[in-house]
Amino acid sequence: MEKEYFVIFVVISAVIFSIGIGLLIFALIQLHKKKQIELINEYKLELKNKELEKMAAVVQAQEQERGKIARNLHDEVGSILSMANRNLKCIIKHVPEKVDYKDDLDSTLEILEQSVDKIRSISHNMIPHFLVKFGLVKTLTRLVEQTEKALRNSCTFESKLVGDLVINQQHEINFYSIVLELFNNLMKHARPDSVSLVLEKQKENLVLTIQHDGVAITQADYEYLLEKADGLGLESISLRLKIISGELEYKRQNKGGAISLSMPLNNQEKHV
Repeated sequence: MEKEYFVIFVVISAVIFSIGIGLLIFALIQLHKKKQIELINEYKLELKNKELEKMAAVVQAQEQERGKIARNLHDEVGSILSMANRNLKCIIKHVPEKVDYKDDLDSTLEILEQSVDKIRSISHNMIPHFLVKFGLVKTLTRLVEQTEKALRNSCTFESKLVGDLVINQQHEINFYSIVLELFNNLMKHARPDSVSLVLEKQKENLVLTIQHDGVAITQADYEYLLEKADGLGLESISLRLKIISGELEYKRQNKGGAISLSMPLNNQEKHV
């Protein structure tokens, strides 16, 4: 009888030991899997960070090239046109009013003055000195005022931010560059009569909403264009969105449409 109990005891002990070993092996396997997943996630994060660093370097190189072009436009081409403008004004002063070509000279002067303004505007947009000096709100205000004056469109801008929002300068430049590209595309393709911009903070995101009464596209249209288009504009927007972890949303409404651009602030801002 005692021998039978001993055998039962040995069998039970062996079963418990086997179960214990099995549980230990299972735990070790799960721990190994968990470490593998952590390593894979770390590797993916590292790859993503490296990709973003490369994209940021590309954008920075583009900004430097844009700056070089802008300075050449402003300093060289702009100076030559300004000199021609002054000379033509001086000539016109000495031309009698009754001369047949007086109107042609006045018209040429007007075209020349528009060219000087356009060169100045292009160079300023290519190098966002105003943005760096005065911030996003004043720069958007200036953009809207210039657009309304030049195109005679009804253009408004409202900032719902409390205080002056200070964010990472490079992110601010990328955000504004996207806005500028969106704005130019809107004026070129949608041909609106009125446009309104609203800048606000929604939770932890900086959001700019552009409402317009022109030809609107949907989010699906935008994604299709992004996939099929070979232009630099959409490619630039996509690249900058990745750098700032931003999102772009298009909506078609009963009359016109809306474009929403958002960028996470990541607690990097402060109010001053």
